[in-house]
Amino acid sequence: MEQQIHITLSFDLATGKANLNEIVYRLDELKNSLMLRILKEVLTSYDDLISGRLSHHGGVLPPSKARRGLGRHIRKDDPKGRFCHGRRIRKRGYRNRPRIISTVFGKIELPIRVAECCTCGARYSPLLDALKLMPYSRKESNLEHEVIEAVIDTNYRRLIEGRSIDI
Repeated sequence: MEQQIHITLSFDLATGKANLNEIVYRLDELKNSLMLRILKEVLTSYDDLISGRLSHHGGVLPPSKARRGLGRHIRKDDPKGRFCHGRRIRKRGYRNRPRIISTVFGKIELPIRVAECCTCGARYSPLLDALKLMPYSRKESNLEHEVIEAVIDTNYRRLIEGRSIDI
């Protein structure tokens, strides 16, 4: 499903006193904070979409094809830790504290919606399952990729002599 994010950027330039390098430098400074805001809007929209598909709007539940792959959770009070087959939820608000996730753009505070399964009564977050985030993960895998790329690009002698990065 295609979603749209509308962004308004306001700026104030002194006529005849702004040069291209200053404008590009300032936009480069804004890049990461702007990407974090876009990421937060995209994830919030995705959370609303998932929760909408799993919950029944006014008694109408979306077809099972629309719910396929979403809402997987472990059954409540199951000693073997098996998954529940229920895919209908009741929205139960948000967690007390937002999840802080480190990304290549910086840290993002993401409010996490809590849902209750109509079948077994377990409380879980459908967004975390859809994003394949582990319960205590605090970073995205691209961050690890960026660190590995930085180490690969670092001069081998500097690594050996301990001047730069210790592995």
